[in-house]
Amino acid sequence: MQFAYNQLDLWLRWQIDDYVDFNGAQKQQLKAALNNFHRWHRQTQLPRYADYLEQLADRVDQGQLDTVKLEPIETQVKEFWETTSTQFYDSLLPLAAQLDAEQVEELAQNLDEKRRESLEKWQKSPEKIQKRRRKQIRKQSERWLGSLTDEQENLVAAWVNQVAYNPLLRDRQRQAWQAKFIDILRRKPDGYLKQLRELMVNPEQLWSDDYRRMQEQRHLQMRELSHQILASTTDEQRHHLSTTLREYAADFRALVRD
Repeated sequence: MQFAYNQLDLWLRWQIDDYVDFNGAQKQQLKAALNNFHRWHRQTQLPRYADYLEQLADRVDQGQLDTVKLEPIETQVKEFWETTSTQFYDSLLPLAAQLDAEQVEELAQNLDEKRRESLEKWQKSPEKIQKRRRKQIRKQSERWLGSLTDEQENLVAAWVNQVAYNPLLRDRQRQAWQAKFIDILRRKPDGYLKQLRELMVNPEQLWSDDYRRMQEQRHLQMRELSHQILASTTDEQRHHLSTTLREYAADFRALVRD
């Protein structure tokens, strides 16, 4: 993780380069913005993550796992994410003001191409994607708990089979968001950077009622799965969880010192 984190600014530049071709001055501006964001995150956010993970590990060691409520954890993680994503968007927004008409059209085409590829991949092999989702959930669970029991494996399989997902609803939301984003970039109305920021920070503003219901239902079902898995943990899994939490906290503190 330490190696990957230290390459974060480079990885972000590669990701952004997939969407638009910057000129020399813009590349330097992007590099500086990402370096500043990376420095801010390392110095201000990683210590917060480490403190929180150690607090959770203490609760596990004290035998309080059965009383751990997921809702406050979700709230705290959401706050971590929103703080970081908002800072990231604010770092990049000045660059958006530098895009010319040709670059905006290039961005629009690449966004649409990636959206289409995502939808086609789902429609071509939904069974394969379902299998991949099951594998991802199992992998994430094993990262924190170690090997899963047969009961926990069955819980994960049942969740993947039961949870409803409509890729067309998701695709329509992506279309709506991208259309709004590109329209603002093309027209550049008064206060357009503020509008772009609001769109990035709060994409839920464009969610349809159907899509919102689907997302809320999936969230509740994931929370229930997490409750069930935590309630079924063995002593060995609880020890693994505490150890893993402390290892991540130690990694974060080491990164702050780099």
